[in-house]
Amino acid sequence: MEKYQNIISEKGLVDNDQITDFSSSYFEGKKAELAEHGYSRDHRPDKKQVTWGITTGVSGIPTALTIQRGNLQDKLHMREMLKVSLRILEKGSLIMFDCGGNSPWVKDKIISNGYNYLTLKAKKVRTYKNHIKNFEKECQEITIERGEAPNVVKEEYLAVKRASDKRDNEFLYIFFSKELCKDQLRKKELKFQRRLKKGGELAKKARKHKAVQTFPSKEGWIGLYPEIQQTISNIENPYITGIEGFFILESSLDVDPKIVLELYKQRDVAEKFIRCMKEGGELRPIRHWNRDAIIGALFVCFLASAIINLTEKLCKNPDVKNFKLLKKYLGNLTLTVIYPRNGFRIRVVSNLSPPIEAILGDFPLRYGDKNLNLRW
Repeated sequence: MEKYQNIISEKGLVDNDQITDFSSSYFEGKKAELAEHGYSRDHRPDKKQVTWGITTGVSGIPTALTIQRGNLQDKLHMREMLKVSLRILEKGSLIMFDCGGNSPWVKDKIISNGYNYLTLKAKKVRTYKNHIKNFEKECQEITIERGEAPNVVKEEYLAVKRASDKRDNEFLYIFFSKELCKDQLRKKELKFQRRLKKGGELAKKARKHKAVQTFPSKEGWIGLYPEIQQTISNIENPYITGIEGFFILESSLDVDPKIVLELYKQRDVAEKFIRCMKEGGELRPIRHWNRDAIIGALFVCFLASAIINLTEKLCKNPDVKNFKLLKKYLGNLTLTVIYPRNGFRIRVVSNLSPPIEAILGDFPLRYGDKNLNLRW
């Protein structure tokens, strides 16, 4: 990792805006070193896993990789990440991370070392409601553009900027999106309808007046008998909290809310890099058990994904993007040998696609015949 960081630092490939994100990969088997049960991003809580994190610039060039046991929380993992990522960043650089790694210790560490941070505030209903008081009187409209021409999408937000009352030199950026609010309300309504359907099944059991569950005791079995509590009006959705559509960003930067939002919207660069490692590098499941082998597998995938992003940046080729598709193209790249009945043997490079040409150049062509016109 140190050699890799030295190379990208010497070549001037380290961005001043860095994004940190964490993920996990599960194991087949239970005896692998570093394997522990924890929060599974792969939706496999039955499998032991290893947690790992990456830090990448907004250009897609990664700068750091950390590997930890599968039960380590993101707040503690963020501390280990800072030890690796701060070695290479210039003073004044901006570090962006999700609310999972947001803690006072992490923010103090970043500020004390001469850097800036931008993070999402955890969604606690009481805290959010205190911050969104008088939001309509203070808010301003902002519009940001995402995507590349001709597929540019405009997103509208309402924003308020306030100084934090708990930390010095920290600013809160409060945003509201109508589209985000509609989407969250739709999901909560679907969840509520699913619970109503499940409650209807419980109501059938209550009418039959059979014990739903029994527990043993010294005097015998204790049965729980449900009863239906009638309501005059319709049941309100308990999952709607009143903070739908709102999110709050915390930062040490004192800038316009539009700039902060545009910076935070670039966090998908880290998510794409993680997806590249998982899908292209096939990091799930991990079948290695030895500690060094586990670290080696993750680091090789990290370097492979870094090479793909470096190629895209240096060659400026839009075709070099998807690691998974590149593997497919490489698998289809073949050397076809033709044996004419009355002629010489001919070697032809087949299925040479533009993305492979961007990476390998004319290297594969040396294996094919270059004097086909003379032979024909």
